[in-house]
Amino acid sequence: MSLLDLAAVVGALAWIPPIFVAVRAWHTRPEIRVITQPAPEIGFTTLGPILNLRVALTVTHKDIVITGIRLNVTHESGEQSFFSWRGIVQRMGTMNYPQLGAVPFEKELNVLAMKVSQKDVEERFIRFQNLEFLEQKTVLEGTSLKKLAYLRAAPPFDGQSFLKSQEMNEIYSYIKQAFSWKPGGYRVKILLESPDAFTVLDDEYMFTLSPLQVQNLSDNLNRIEQSFANEILPGIEGEQPAQIAWAWVYPEMQKVQE
Repeated sequence: MSLLDLAAVVGALAWIPPIFVAVRAWHTRPEIRVITQPAPEIGFTTLGPILNLRVALTVTHKDIVITGIRLNVTHESGEQSFFSWRGIVQRMGTMNYPQLGAVPFEKELNVLAMKVSQKDVEERFIRFQNLEFLEQKTVLEGTSLKKLAYLRAAPPFDGQSFLKSQEMNEIYSYIKQAFSWKPGGYRVKILLESPDAFTVLDDEYMFTLSPLQVQNLSDNLNRIEQSFANEILPGIEGEQPAQIAWAWVYPEMQKVQE
């Protein structure tokens, strides 16, 4: 063997450890499996379109930290929207009451990160909302809040007149125009985010909204103004907030079979 051949062999051998490390890293990267409840909670309020989902995550190979969860929701017509996690409820256990029996005890958590461990099944009730809608709504509400502060600084404050102002009507209109639920099939792609590389299983689901379910949700549009009135008028003597019963629907959801 010549020196040139020997150098080639040594050079080739030098690549073996990095390749071994890369292959080992691929086969031991966290593998996350997504498990969901049979029925998501679909709604529409002053927070816009809402999709709440109880999710359980399991992981193999090693623990991982999830820093974000989004939903890519696509209607059969091709219309697409994204929902981001805005709140998480974790079940801590149950409390027993003589008349009610076992009642789940749950805790609201800040949405920053979620650790998924090999030892435990991480189950959470996650509130998903349309972040793009919320950002624009915040801008409109900022304008109306400035006017509200100005009017309250110069009494007497007429709450009913403020609720009919141009600023508030722009908010009502923006919220109502954001109603996007339609009859038909929806495909949900669950998008997990983490600083570490991982693979994910069972992350696509589908459900169908019937015309009646969409009609029930659209009835919430008639409750938008009253919801804002409940926030503004109770501070005025003699005004009592009206009870609002938002409509929710719970369609059956199934895993997409590839």
